This record gives sequence, structure tokens and C-alpha cells, in this order.
Amino acid sequence: MNRQLSWILAILFLLGALLIWRPFSSDDATEDDPQFTEIPPDFIAEGLVTRVYDKDGTLVHRINAEQMTHYSPIGLTELEKPVYRTRINDAQNEWQVMAEQGSFYGDKTLVLERDIVITHMTRNDYLERVETSYLTIDTLAESMVTEEPVTIYGRNFLVHGNGMMADLRAETLELNQHVQTTYAVKQKP
Repeated sequence: MNRQLSWILAILFLLGALLIWRPFSSDDATEDDPQFTEIPPDFIAEGLVTRVYDKDGTLVHRINAEQMTHYSPIGLTELEKPVYRTRINDAQNEWQVMAEQGSFYGDKTLVLERDIVITHMTRNDYLERVETSYLTIDTLAESMVTEEPVTIYGRNFLVHGNGMMADLRAETLELNQHVQTTYAVKQKP
């Protein structure tokens, strides 16, 4: 009986070791599978500027970056230090968005990450700047969305919130959740 128990335990041990080691499965399975083939970029450009015009020839928006890597089979352009600029309502309302990195999908959706600063370029306006860490921009609808914490700087106020939806055409900005607002009252001389 001891001999049978020893054989059973040895077989179970070997089966357990085979399951952990799994020499029959290859970790390089994704390398051999054509579905997981690495796509080489069509081009890598430094200092490239992309301009989009409307049907009347008016500049609608511009994207420039320190480096752009484009993959046409999947409609993706990766961006390093992108700057997105858009003009709304005949250039009366101009916005600039800067980030550390981004991705541009199908000439429509711009996704930005890390240290994002949205600046309203129109001087003497109520809203001056918005900061966040992740932002999705629909360049056709001219809208911006994030679920991340947001800090809004304006003339004499500071707002902290979580999540935001901005419609640049309608000139509206809505917080998903308000956290805190601080007002600075100017003293009369």
C-alpha cells in the first residue's frame, strides 16, 4: 500500500510541475500569430504641423507635436508633446490644448494624456485655463471630455472638480462633480 501511495503522490507531483512549467505552451505564441504582428509606422516626423480647413478655406484647427508616428492601417497617429489649437465662431473664440503625449484616431478623435493645459486664447475672458491629466477631444463636434480631476482657473476664481464636458461651440463647460470653489475678491484702492 505504501508503494501505491508513493506512486500516486509522485504522479500527482509530476502533473503539478508540468502544469506550472507548461513546456507544451509557448510564451511566444503571439509572435507567431499574424493577428498580433507588430505594425511598422508609415512615417515618423519631427516638428510636423497638421492643419484642417473647412469647405470655405478657413483654418478650423491645427495639431503640431515634437514627434508624430503615423500608422495608416489602424488610423492612428501617436504624438509627443502635442499642441492642439482650434478657432470657433470666426476666430472670436480660440483655444489651445497642450499635453505630454497623445493619440489622434481617424482624423477625428484626439486623446491627450499627462499634464494637460487648456488655455482660452481670448484675452479678458471669464475662463482662462483648465488643467487635467486625461482628455478626449472630438475635433468634429469641438467638444472635450474627461473623467479625471479638473482644475479651472478664471478671473478671480479657482474651481476643483472631477470630470468635465466642454462644448466649445456652445461655450459651455459642465463639471461632473464639483469639489471646491475659491473666490478672490479684489480690494478697492
